[in-house]
Amino acid sequence: MSRYGPEYWDKYGSYRTPIAFHLSILVLLRSYFIWVIAALSRRPELDLMSLFFKSKNDFFVAITIGAIAIVPTFLFCLRRPRDSHKQSERLAKLWRYMRWPLILCALIDLSWLTIQAAHSHYRFSLFLAVQMVIVLWVLWYLAKSRYLTVFFNDWPEPTEKAGDKKPLNKG
Repeated sequence: MSRYGPEYWDKYGSYRTPIAFHLSILVLLRSYFIWVIAALSRRPELDLMSLFFKSKNDFFVAITIGAIAIVPTFLFCLRRPRDSHKQSERLAKLWRYMRWPLILCALIDLSWLTIQAAHSHYRFSLFLAVQMVIVLWVLWYLAKSRYLTVFFNDWPEPTEKAGDKKPLNKG
């Protein structure tokens, strides 16, 4: 753990979020992003949902799979210094295990994409192939990244009152 020094810390003394983590969240929640973009589209003649999903069932399955990644994403959004030490401790305990739901989400997503490829009677689909490669990369990244191990074990320290500043100590 000590090999990631101060150059990896943000202004609060916590480990910076890797860009690949942001991309992984984007990939795992892609059905939600497509849904929001389709809802915000003001052109009814352009059916964005049918471009990405063959049927409503496929959309609902993708939304259900992506729901697994919502809790880690929500906790990630809360990952900033807090005033309450108790709340910070609870969130830190939960955050430590949030890698596993993301890995589970990627595994189920990859399985679903494989099932979709099998139901198309193994006709090559560039769209499915690209998704499978990207989800496989996300799965590999979430499982093998050493920095993510450190990142998920780190939580910002609670903020102190103006007069009680403690020195920053990570090592």
